[in-house]
Amino acid sequence: MNPHHEASPMHEAGMYDLLADYYKYTNPNLHIFYYQKHLQSLQKAFEQPNSIFPDTQRQKEYGKIRMLHASFDTPTVDIYINGIRIFKELSFKQMSNDLTLPVGKYQIDVYETGKMVSTYCSQKVIVESNLYHTFAFIGQKEKLKIYSYNEHPHVPYGETKLRFIHLAPKTDTLKIAVQNGDVIFPKLEAKTASSYLALSPMTVYLEARKIGTNELLSVFPPLALKENKAYSAMLLETNRTESPIEIILFAAN
Repeated sequence: MNPHHEASPMHEAGMYDLLADYYKYTNPNLHIFYYQKHLQSLQKAFEQPNSIFPDTQRQKEYGKIRMLHASFDTPTVDIYINGIRIFKELSFKQMSNDLTLPVGKYQIDVYETGKMVSTYCSQKVIVESNLYHTFAFIGQKEKLKIYSYNEHPHVPYGETKLRFIHLAPKTDTLKIAVQNGDVIFPKLEAKTASSYLALSPMTVYLEARKIGTNELLSVFPPLALKENKAYSAMLLETNRTESPIEIILFAAN
């Protein structure tokens, strides 16, 4: 092929994006295939010295990011990074694919899917070298804010580990305990992450209680923890008064 007629990575990204949309409802496997190609082409575009990302020119260090939709009253969203739509149709409780980016500062804008009119959130984030960032946006849709949590995926062979991230800002500081048993995380404040608890692979049965008392907030479904995995258990708000928080579990490896 004549190099002068090769498509640019940004042009390829747009082409793969169209193909992913075309096959979304007719062929899920092709949809996933072309969406992955779309992300790969975007990463190539980010690495080009003359790309639209001037603060990352000639940058040889990278970090990894993923985005979590953690606002129950916010509809499905599209997420733009430096003005380019990267993640599409992210719904509540959904985690995006991973994306590797050059180290630097990035502008993230969150819009309702298909409606690039006014943002739900417009915020700068920093991608650091050799770190794996989970960026979660929480709050009401008019006042969304992005919070960053670094993942630590290394686990000794044959073991597992678990931590909690409190993403339900209307719920005060709480504690996590074994159901009808001992407390394992005695103080978890809103918008913070606990330390990791090293465990043997197992299924755990946990609950959330109000701090300073044993009053029950929520009983969680069983959490199956597999070997060689590092888990973050995300606590999210619900609209149910009898159970104001719920849990979703994500592995970082």
